[in-house]
Amino acid sequence: MVPAEREGVRVSFWVVVPLFNEEKLLRGTLDALAAQSDQDFTLLLVDNGSTDGSRAVIDAFAAERPERPVLTIGEAQKGTGAASDTGFRYAIAHGAAVVARTDADSLPDARWVELLKADFCAGFRFVGGRVTPRTDEPEYRWYDGVIGAGLIRILERAPGIVYRRPGQRYRMFMIAGLNLAIDAALYLEVGGFPRSSIDDTDEDLELHLKVCRVIPGTQARLNRRAIVRCSIRKGKALGYLGILLWYWGRKKGLEVVDVR
Repeated sequence: MVPAEREGVRVSFWVVVPLFNEEKLLRGTLDALAAQSDQDFTLLLVDNGSTDGSRAVIDAFAAERPERPVLTIGEAQKGTGAASDTGFRYAIAHGAAVVARTDADSLPDARWVELLKADFCAGFRFVGGRVTPRTDEPEYRWYDGVIGAGLIRILERAPGIVYRRPGQRYRMFMIAGLNLAIDAALYLEVGGFPRSSIDDTDEDLELHLKVCRVIPGTQARLNRRAIVRCSIRKGKALGYLGILLWYWGRKKGLEVVDVR
């Protein structure tokens, strides 16, 4: 386990998970976080107004896994950006020095927290990890792994080509909301996630666009060993090409974006 220290000082590490109506997949996310090789972190769930059985899932997990404490707060304003920002600011107000995020339909690999911590101990202030498709969902087919992995590799490099702006201090790369971590002071300095909905904007991209104007490239990285497995629901429902074009500056309009 990597010591949670920076220059000899213990670093308070939090993981924030925004959620909305995730009763089907939330337990898998909680179990994955409970199985982390490094358990020295605070887990905070932000319920964005769920109307399904998500709270019952949380209660059952807390009863069955008391060794892995879970904090839960609510956010009434719709949107992953709003829920994430509320969670990050809550974590920072309660002493977090580094805040990571994953999503309630995702599966962080067992060393995810450990690897992210190591980067911050080494001096990085904004870190993303590799995203790869889940293979355990009923609708998964072998070609989803091929197409999904290929699409993700394109998206990892695309921001450095598509989103080039004056004042940027390094060439951007993909940092996905379901697999990122940021220094608390930096989060506050840049204003954090926009309090938005995924229907309107990509909160992770907007955060990165602000960060890359503040820190040098030596303080940001994509750690491809820090893996989170993402749900394929959106790809199956909306089509992989449609998603690619939508994320690329909304080149394609989609009637429904927030797929459950």
